[in-house]
Amino acid sequence: MGFKITLKNISTLCFLLLWSVQETTCFIKKHKLIEFQEKLQEMVASSSPIPPPSPAVSQTKQSGRVFYPIGYGADPTGVQDSGDAILNALNDAFQVQNGLQLLPGVNDLGGVVIDLQGGNYKISMPLRFPASGGGNVVVKGGTLRASDIFPGDRHLIEVWSQNSQVLDKRNKVHDPNGFPAGKLQNGAILYEDITFRDILFDSGYRGGGIFVVNSARIRINNCFFLHFTTEGILVQGGHETFISSCFLGQHSTVGGDPGERNFSGTAIDLGSNDNAITDVALFSAAIGVLLRGQANILTGIHCYNKATGFGGVGIMVKLYASLTRIDNCYLDYNSIVMEDPVQVHVTNGLFLGEGNIVLKAINGKISGVNIVNNMFNADPKGTTPIVGLDGTFTSVDQVLIDQNDVVSGMKYKSTVGKLTVAGNATKWVADFSSVLLFPNQINHFQYSFYIHGMPNGFPNHAITNVSNNVVVVESDKLVNAVVSVIVDQCNMAEVDERTIKDNQEASDKEAETRCAERVFYPTKYGADPTGERDSSDAILKALNYAFQVQNEFELLPGINDLAGVVIDLQGGNYKISKPIRFPAGGGNVLVHAGTLRASDDFPSDRYLVELWSPSSTVVPKPSNIHPDGGEKKNVGIYYEDVTFRDILFDSSYRGGGMFIIDSARTRIHNCFFIHFTTEGILVQKGHETFISSCFLGQHVTIGGDPKEKNYTGTAIDLASNDNAITDVAIFSAAIGVLLRGQANILTGVHCYNKATGFGGVGILVKPQGSLTRMDNCYLDWTAIVMEDPVQIHVTNGFFLGDANVVLKAAKGKMSGVTIVDNMFKSDANSMHPIVQLDGNFASIDQVVIDNNNAVGMAVKSTAGKLTVPGNGTKWVADFSSILVFPDRINHFQYSFNFEGVPVAFPAHGVTSLSNNVVVVESDRSVNGVVSVAVDQYNRKGE
Repeated sequence: MGFKITLKNISTLCFLLLWSVQETTCFIKKHKLIEFQEKLQEMVASSSPIPPPSPAVSQTKQSGRVFYPIGYGADPTGVQDSGDAILNALNDAFQVQNGLQLLPGVNDLGGVVIDLQGGNYKISMPLRFPASGGGNVVVKGGTLRASDIFPGDRHLIEVWSQNSQVLDKRNKVHDPNGFPAGKLQNGAILYEDITFRDILFDSGYRGGGIFVVNSARIRINNCFFLHFTTEGILVQGGHETFISSCFLGQHSTVGGDPGERNFSGTAIDLGSNDNAITDVALFSAAIGVLLRGQANILTGIHCYNKATGFGGVGIMVKLYASLTRIDNCYLDYNSIVMEDPVQVHVTNGLFLGEGNIVLKAINGKISGVNIVNNMFNADPKGTTPIVGLDGTFTSVDQVLIDQNDVVSGMKYKSTVGKLTVAGNATKWVADFSSVLLFPNQINHFQYSFYIHGMPNGFPNHAITNVSNNVVVVESDKLVNAVVSVIVDQCNMAEVDERTIKDNQEASDKEAETRCAERVFYPTKYGADPTGERDSSDAILKALNYAFQVQNEFELLPGINDLAGVVIDLQGGNYKISKPIRFPAGGGNVLVHAGTLRASDDFPSDRYLVELWSPSSTVVPKPSNIHPDGGEKKNVGIYYEDVTFRDILFDSSYRGGGMFIIDSARTRIHNCFFIHFTTEGILVQKGHETFISSCFLGQHVTIGGDPKEKNYTGTAIDLASNDNAITDVAIFSAAIGVLLRGQANILTGVHCYNKATGFGGVGILVKPQGSLTRMDNCYLDWTAIVMEDPVQIHVTNGFFLGDANVVLKAAKGKMSGVTIVDNMFKSDANSMHPIVQLDGNFASIDQVVIDNNNAVGMAVKSTAGKLTVPGNGTKWVADFSSILVFPDRINHFQYSFNFEGVPVAFPAHGVTSLSNNVVVVESDRSVNGVVSVAVDQYNRKGE
């Protein structure tokens, strides 16, 4: 029985029984009473002191499109094995059919939910997803623990079809001959758009946590992984697995564990491309993150998994795991180790306790590595270099290690050095051997000579030796002077060809009851979760009831605080023929967990969901949010704190996905937008719309679509200020992101929406889209185009397949543009410029384009360095192929290095600075080397 019988219950029942049988004979009365009392006593004797789940919960397998493993017999107390029950629930969920697909062969399950209901489930076998494949699924809310007999070489959850081949964990993912065309393999993807959220994975020291193979657009969010012996998370093949807000550790510890030296296993192993790890802490494992694939990005990772002194590695970048960005990560007593790194950036990190970066030579080649703007802090007695070499590199190309800071206890290493040497002498020696990373390598040098007092005749002076990372400057007479010397080890080598994802409408009484519960279910208002009948009116009715909740509080003036009401779509697949337009004047609302699909008669100029008050004035789409460039305040805000989560928006090629206007602090998280013809998401006016962990595409593809040239529409259009787009992939649209407002930030955006060669644009910044930051974005065969850009930063990005940055002149004005620390790669060795001008700019102010690296493309910059040797009287340094702007050199420096000491020092100077060419001449023939540095930077008023 599902309830407990007490003595008080027995007395009451006996009284009722005696009263109800007064009209019967004494014999029957006595007989029935004794018989009933005996049954009650049996129930009391057999009842458990702790009540099991209520009958309603234990008997419910499914509500709408939400599946409950408890209803299939799973034990949420963890006493009995629940493996079969959870698998049965999973299999039933994957049998939901609506005749639709995501990628070809991947059934769209309509947003079904497997709800673990906070249970603690013991399993003795892997929960392997059905081999048939599927997508648009959420698994959430509970704990999975391995039993004592769980197989030690498997994972608690396996998104792994029998048709998928498992890779050897020791190997790289792809051969070294170039970036793989992995996104061309649509047929190899069997799972798509699956979310795991709010789950604790306890492997019980029996195998791993989760295994994902040949899958696309998988999210693992807000999960906790414990007691793995192999991997907490293993990803092989496929692409675009997003791991965020997770904690992983083999042992539960907060550091200082006496058993730390024995930690084993790997927290996260990415044998896959185009993935993102964001805001994750790794607290115990031999290796924190192992990267064996390409084009992955790590942001906000905290590694204190195992100290380097005990043999631990925080982040291991294996050979050929190129095109990797590691930004804002925290290495806590352990290191980043990179094997023959090619196009790898490490930026804005914190390294504590002698945590450092180790460059490990395998074949002795390194290219396109930026290690900049990091901080290092260790015990004051430490001597570990912030960047160390393990082996010898014979080929060094485009390596920049600079602008890192060390507080104490570590040796500073850089590829750039500056020294000032004073003395009353004829020779000054600047020894950079303790600073420069690579031995005996100085590619560029500059020096300046400062003389104390007024000498009796100016001395001639020059560099006479550059070897073993030492620069020697000599003069022809004794003088009291200070020599300032600058050197670097940066160079542009030849292109390395080796280097290189049937309910009826509820009554009003029932509606009032649901209002009190503050969770509104559209199915209770007549919505059809199978998608056969139109659900528009039912969803709108549920929404209107939700907005009638009152508690006398406001957010912004005039916006009712609805106290966190929830519109729960219950994993349903809803067909709608009209926009779900929100009532004006509400906030603190959550809409989640289901699918909205446009019917065949949905208006093609509208959106599935519209936060659009009748009081709002729509901005014409060709316009900018502030046509005059002024900072205008919004006339009114009509919505605030509205969240959309775990929803698939299918516009069915009838209009757009979501329209938000005059709203503040709106969140769109973990959503999927497909088949739009206008915009996936359109935001106008208002501010602070946060779009995160979303996927958007007009057509469902993972690249290489033969119809790509016909893609139309815009995935995200921000005609608004102060918004953020974070960890978003855009896989098909004419324009990925259109920016028509100001002060927006894009982080971790992956655009492979439409190749530039087909007329596509990844990110388009219109003239008034100023004050914009684009950081850690991935432009995949498509460009960033900026029209008359003003105060725009493009940093730490990755541009693949001739993707570049185009500066387009509208009125010919440009100001405050920074394009730095990006990597560019062309598989065709096209030598296409990484930054390109489209039109003429008459006004150029505060533009910095520098410290970018490229393979197969032409580096363009606003700064250049050349070293020109020769035996003669003229040395020509031609920067025309390097500098972005034609015939523009604002600053220049040169230094003269004589081969040997001449009989008399020659006089020399710069004689021409036209057409981005610097000419240095001397008054006599000499065997010399001239090092020249120029830049095109200027500030108004200079």
